[in-house]
This record gives sequence, structure tokens and C-alpha cells, in this order.
Amino acid sequence: MKKLGTAALVAGWSLSELLLSPRTFAMAALAATPLGLALAYRVALALRMTESGGAGVFSALVSGVYFPFLAPMLSLVYASGVVRDDLEASTLPYFLTRPLGRPSFLLGKMAASYAMSVFLVHPSVVIVYYVVLAPSGFSGLGAGFPGLARSLAVAAWGLVAYNGVFALAGTVLKRPLLAGLVFIFGWQAAATFVPGRARFLTVSHYMSSLVPGAPAAGILAAFGERSHALTSILALAVIAGATHALAIAAFSNKEVR
Repeated sequence: MKKLGTAALVAGWSLSELLLSPRTFAMAALAATPLGLALAYRVALALRMTESGGAGVFSALVSGVYFPFLAPMLSLVYASGVVRDDLEASTLPYFLTRPLGRPSFLLGKMAASYAMSVFLVHPSVVIVYYVVLAPSGFSGLGAGFPGLARSLAVAAWGLVAYNGVFALAGTVLKRPLLAGLVFIFGWQAAATFVPGRARFLTVSHYMSSLVPGAPAAGILAAFGERSHALTSILALAVIAGATHALAIAAFSNKEVR
């Protein structure tokens, strides 16, 4: 319990530092980019250039933009800095001389990075949902609400896995941002369109598998079926648990100068 209390203190302090930082203003702008796509859809709908339903467009944005690109980018920016930020600022040795404990310190930092990612992703998803489905009226908004709730839940669960992956990278690598970009735009993007089992080694595959009726999944079907919901939930849990545990183990044995 003492360790959790210490971790909570570190998390609270980290959040206060991150909330009004220039990094967060930049990430808020990034989180707003899907709104541009949503507005473009509304313009196309008004000009009768498309007949696509709002529910399908929203699912496409969630599984094709939020899960494979936006969510991991936000997580990367915050989680990769859980150790690297303090190392570069030369404040890490100071923190480690306090009665914190390395596991508690890193748990608090990882909790703060996760909270910031959710804080930016969820409002963006909700705003895009209402912009895209507003033309269908209250009945359409109400009918699509279960899909919105599920998308938010999947985003929150998937961000735990992304948080672990990038926190581990930030703990053991000298250039975690570069490695993270390769993972997001290299490995995950390529694995989506490579036949075989490569997609099972991506976080986005399991997240998209948990959103029923997502058009992006129809593209993936050409290369392989989606994973079962329970399999996807457990896979994300394994990824999150293993990467967070490895990050704590690596940090506990890391030499800090």
C-alpha cells in the first residue's frame, strides 16, 4: 500500500507537469486532426458527394485512424519519456535519492503517461462521433451510442498496452521516439497488409478486432480473419502486463548517472 501511495504522489506530480506543457498543446492539436476528416465527411454529405452512413464512417475512423496511428502516437510521446525526460533534464538522480523506490517512481510516471493519453484520445473520439452522426438525428445518435461506448472502452484498454510498449522502449533505448515511430508507421502499418500471422504481433490488430463492423476490418479480411473478442482482450492484457513488468525490472537495474 505504501508503494501505491508513493506511486500516486509521483503520478499526481507528473500530471501537473504535463497538463500545461508545450508537449500537451502540440498533442491536443494532433488529437484534433480526425475532426478535420469528420468535417470533410459532413461537407461531402451536404454536397451529396457520398452516401456513406455516419456509423460506418465513425467505425472507419476509429479502426483506421485512432487505433493504429493516433492513439499510439499520443502514447509514444508521453510513455517514451517516463525515464528519458528526467535523464535528459538531469533530474533523475535527484529523484532516486528521495525515499521513493524505483518501482513506485516508474509506476507513477507510467500512470501519468497513460492518463494523459486517455485524456486526449477520449474527448476526440466523442467529438468526432457527434460530428459524424449528427445528420442522422437523435435516433441515429442513440442507436450508435453502444458503438461509441465500446470504442472508448477498447481505446482505454489498448492504450494500456501501448503505454507498456513505449514505456519499456523509453526505459531501455536511447532513442525511444525513433523506435516508436518505426513500430507505428513501419511494423504495424506493414503487418496489417502482410499475409500470415504478422498482424498478431501488433496492438492495433487486437484493438480493431474488438470493434464490430469496422470497415477497416474488411480490408484486413483479405489477409486474415479478425481475432476473437476474448482472445483480443487477453492478448492486450498479456502485452500490457509483460511490457510494464519488463519496464519496471529494467529500470530497477538501470545504471543512472
